[in-house]
Amino acid sequence: MRIDFLTVSSSNHASPTGSLPFVIPATSGASSTVLDVVRPIPSHQIQAWGSKHGAISKTQPDSDRYEAYLSLLDHRIRNAWLHTLYLSQPNFDAVARPLYINPATSSQPARLVLSHNLKAAALEEMTKASTSLVIDLDALYRESDNAFSALSDLLGDDDWFFGEAEPGLFDAAVFAYTHLLCDEGMGWKTEEERLGKNLREGKWKNLLAHKRRVFNKCY
Repeated sequence: MRIDFLTVSSSNHASPTGSLPFVIPATSGASSTVLDVVRPIPSHQIQAWGSKHGAISKTQPDSDRYEAYLSLLDHRIRNAWLHTLYLSQPNFDAVARPLYINPATSSQPARLVLSHNLKAAALEEMTKASTSLVIDLDALYRESDNAFSALSDLLGDDDWFFGEAEPGLFDAAVFAYTHLLCDEGMGWKTEEERLGKNLREGKWKNLLAHKRRVFNKCY
């Protein structure tokens, strides 16, 4: 069974968890009203939601194993991403500001407020599981490097994660980071961008090859 879907360009700021992708389930049809509440499905619940609605791969990975590796993306890598994009001032000015601030308004006071809100939201997200607002940057980027190493070991010599015959949601989730971190068009200030340094320099060659396969197949 397949689930029909429509893809729409979006922003992580539209997501209930602050990360992409997310799914907005269709309403029940003619009987639905504007008062119906449709709860978005965040990225870490999409596989379970798809399984519940019949979209199950014949080679579906073990759920606990899948969730363990997904947590590397949702926490260790994402926290480093949040710091890189929002809390590193050179990268905020070069990447986040043109993407999220300048297109939203031409008012300088409004831009200052938006910038403050984005940075505060990023810091709050990063410190959810901590009792301190102080971020150990060395530990942050060491953990993200360890997460990429674990993903590289998981992929091994396979084309797709978990030995699938075709790319799946997990492949897309990894690609979402690896592609943007390696995209020169993003305008990263490389001297400040520690998250993607080892990736771009070829430490995990199979992740770079995976990135190219996803791009060639899906774009």
